[in-house]
Amino acid sequence: MKSKLTGIHYDSCYEAHDTGPGHPESAERYRVLRAALEELPVEEFPRLPRRTATVAEVLLAHEAHYHDLVYRDVVSCSDVLRTGDTNICPESYEVALEASGAVLAAVDAVMRGEVLRAFCAVRPPGHHATRARGMGFCIFNHVAIAANYLRKQHGLKRIAIVDWDVHHGNGTEEIFYEEPEVFYLSLHEAGIYPFTGRAENRGAGKGVVGALNLPLKHASGGTTALAAWDEFAGPALDGFKPEFVLISAGFDARVRDPLGGLEWEDETFEGLTERVCGVAEKWAGGKVVASLEGGYWPPGLASAAVACVREMAKSSG
Repeated sequence: MKSKLTGIHYDSCYEAHDTGPGHPESAERYRVLRAALEELPVEEFPRLPRRTATVAEVLLAHEAHYHDLVYRDVVSCSDVLRTGDTNICPESYEVALEASGAVLAAVDAVMRGEVLRAFCAVRPPGHHATRARGMGFCIFNHVAIAANYLRKQHGLKRIAIVDWDVHHGNGTEEIFYEEPEVFYLSLHEAGIYPFTGRAENRGAGKGVVGALNLPLKHASGGTTALAAWDEFAGPALDGFKPEFVLISAGFDARVRDPLGGLEWEDETFEGLTERVCGVAEKWAGGKVVASLEGGYWPPGLASAAVACVREMAKSSG
């Protein structure tokens, strides 16, 4: 009998990725989140293991020359990836492999029926990383790697990625922009970094309806976000009929976040989680894996993430 439990993954190994003093994507934000997740009862939220992604798995979403660039920059003790605004330290390459591997381990656990859903608290985040460029605090794109892993390793044909970070996931969109088997859907604040994700961008080539961007006005709240979901996102996903749903789960749209200008409350994340899980129940046998992206006010990050995890479990019935 397949489990209906929601698994969670967290590990102190991610705190070895040192972004430097005063950086918003810090080990401290992660420690606060990890402490909150540790309070969840193991019998209700089984802990999922860590594992290291292989180079071949990284290359499911990234160019080989970019992987090699990351490795060289890290081992040469650079402070920043040469491709953009991503701080690194000597441990960053290994930590990024652990983050991608943990998401793949969660995908496997869901596909084996060990858990129905999973939340992976990993860092560094991933959704700004393109095939050949790290940027926006991101090194490897964990969700993009997982989507292609589901296609290659598990033979799935329709993967949905729901991204509710306050910043548009330009890397994920770029990787799948012409890919009809992966549907990318993003709710994000309009007009901020990375200045992509316009509503008219809907995919290209065979993936002509492969993306849906829902840019939201600065200072708008959860009511606006949930209304956009109900009018546009839900029907689009129902039309796509995903076999598996991945979430780029950013919590920087929460009120008081220093890098976001939206005003979502914990209840907003609960509402979005409920809706995503409803889509998964309808088309994907309930299968959902979420991977942590942003969220830079530690108390708000922890509160919203735990609300999301609890709603994932509640929605499994």
